[in-house]
Order: sequence, then structure tokens, then C-alpha cells
Amino acid sequence: MATPAALVCERLCGELQQAITCLSWSSDGAFLAIASAGGELVLLDFGAGCEEQLRGDRDSSLDAIGFSADDQFLMAVGQAGELLLWELGGSGIRPMALEPMPLGAGWLDAAAWQPHGLVLAVAAGRQVRLWDGAVRQWRPDRLDLPGTVQALAWSADGRQLAASCQGEVALWQPDAAPQAQPLRAPTGSVGLVLAYAPFGDLLASGQMDRSLLLWPEAGQGRPWQFSGFPAKVRALAWSDQPGRLAPALAVASADTVVLWQQRDQGERGWTPEPLLWHQRKVQALAFAPGRPLLASASADGSVALWDSRGRLLQPLEGEGQGFQALAWRPDGLHLAAGGDQGRWWLWPVAGPGRERERRSGGAGFG
Repeated sequence: MATPAALVCERLCGELQQAITCLSWSSDGAFLAIASAGGELVLLDFGAGCEEQLRGDRDSSLDAIGFSADDQFLMAVGQAGELLLWELGGSGIRPMALEPMPLGAGWLDAAAWQPHGLVLAVAAGRQVRLWDGAVRQWRPDRLDLPGTVQALAWSADGRQLAASCQGEVALWQPDAAPQAQPLRAPTGSVGLVLAYAPFGDLLASGQMDRSLLLWPEAGQGRPWQFSGFPAKVRALAWSDQPGRLAPALAVASADTVVLWQQRDQGERGWTPEPLLWHQRKVQALAFAPGRPLLASASADGSVALWDSRGRLLQPLEGEGQGFQALAWRPDGLHLAAGGDQGRWWLWPVAGPGRERERRSGGAGFG
């Protein structure tokens, strides 16, 4: 039998001073933002073929970054407890930094832009605050929780915001008219990560008690609970490809990745497929946009590429560094990853029915 052609045959890479904590692509794929545990923030501008350092090493971690839906703003939050924002003017134009906004709530490690909008949700202690990019100020409405907010996620249509803390997930529709009280869904433990399916009414929560909660009606009613994971569930990723009844869901716990697919109606219709390769904790999961291709990144220094059936297609090595973060470019053809010693990689990823990307020159991959 012929050996399948490699999906990845070339790479672009660079270095930051400290461990990479997160990566984010602009919606048009023209920019890649990279943040570190030392507070560095670098912007790769592929249109201009240059690298812009927006923030140097401050010995103060950045833990969440992201572009607004229209790519007008880039945000960052972290250990310093303040919201950092840059306004982007397009490729080749230096981003303009806005004045930092302290929130007085200690370390900030969860923030998320509203899909299709300019509202940014920021977890600040036991509150979720909303910054409105249309008017460049904080909104007066806020969400209060009984414990420290651990994770945030917007529904795909941007109407509902989920926030987790010890014992509950709160479901809020801040733009509803008239505005209703948030729905409180009890969970029994702490939700460490939340993720809405890209279509349908599915909300997943990875729990500290080694379980996965899955609401079939976006937080309404009783969730399905799947237990038996080897450790806390710390990473979730939904595929954007239609399945038989629902898109596939990848879940990471310790060194294990489990691919869940719904074969039949109801809770028992969900079947798990363990994906065995990694030797140490899996730090990040990401499905390629528009493709049935899953990437998993581990502290063992490997990134694995899997197909929709859970078959390993190709492992990628980190040259002695463990991997911390992953992000697919919106075209689904380029994968970025960050290491625990500050190196970042960018791989063009070929696939069935797609022409392999041509090798690019000094500016990187177009």
C-alpha cells in the first residue's frame, strides 16, 4: 500500500523571549497575533511581509488575545489586570494603542469578542463586563456570578453568552429586548472551558471533576454528563463540518484526546473514540475551518493531525519544546503553534483535493 503524502512539508518559525500563551488570527487571515508569558505581543503582517512588536517583555503574562469580528481591534488581557486594545488600520499601517483600562479585579484570563459584532466580554473576578467597540466604552450592564468566572463563550449567532464558575454556568442574552434575567444552570463543579457548537443548539463544558457536560438546547434543561476522563477536561473543540446528527466534538484530558460523535438521538447516541499518540498533557485542540481535520498539541513536544475518523495523519515535532497553543488560519490551510520556550511555528497544511501551497519567500506564507 502506498504511503500517504505528507500534509506538512515546510514551515516558518520565530522566537519570543518567554513561553507562548496564545495565538489569534484576524478574520481575513492577514494578521497573526502571538502573546507570551512575559507579556510580549507580536503581530505578523502577511500583507506587508513584516513583524510588529506591539508590547515587549513586561514579566506579566498575557493569557487571552483576539481580533474583533471586523478586525478593527485587537485585545489582550492577563496578569496585570487591565484590558489592552489596539486599533488596526490595515496591512502596513502601525496599530494604534488605546489607553490601558484597569478593571481592579486581579488577574484576567478570559475574554471573548462577540461573533459578528463589536462587543467584548471580559471576565473580571465574579463579574463579566462588556466593552462596546462601537462607542469605545464600557456598557453599564454586567453579569454577576457567585464565584470567580473561569471561562466565557459566545453562541455562534452572538446572541447568548455563557460564563462558568464554581457550581454553575450562567447564560446571558445582553442584547435581548426586553432584557431577561440570566439563566442559571447548575453543574456541581467548576467549568474550566466552554464551547458552543458552530450550528445547532449544543453547549459543551469541560469540568474540573473529570466530566464533560453537554446541553442539547444551549443550556436549557438537564445536561448530558459524560464521566471517566483521566483528569480535568481542559480543552474542547467543535468541528464546523456537519455530522450525522451533530458536528464532532474533540475533548482533551491529561494526555488523552477523545473524539465524540453523535450516531443516534439522545445522550446514549454519543460515542467516544480515543485518539492515542501523545505522551504528556494535551494543551490545545483545534479543528481546521472548512475541513475534517483536527490538530492536537501536547507538552510532549508534538502536534498531531487527525482525520474525521480519528486516524493519525501526521505528527509534527517541536524541536525539544512542548506545545502550548494552536490556531488555524481561517482558510484552513495554515496552522500556527506556540512552544513553552518561546518559539512559534507556522505550517502550510495540504489536504485531499487541494493543491499544495507553493513555497514562499522571506515574508512567509501568503
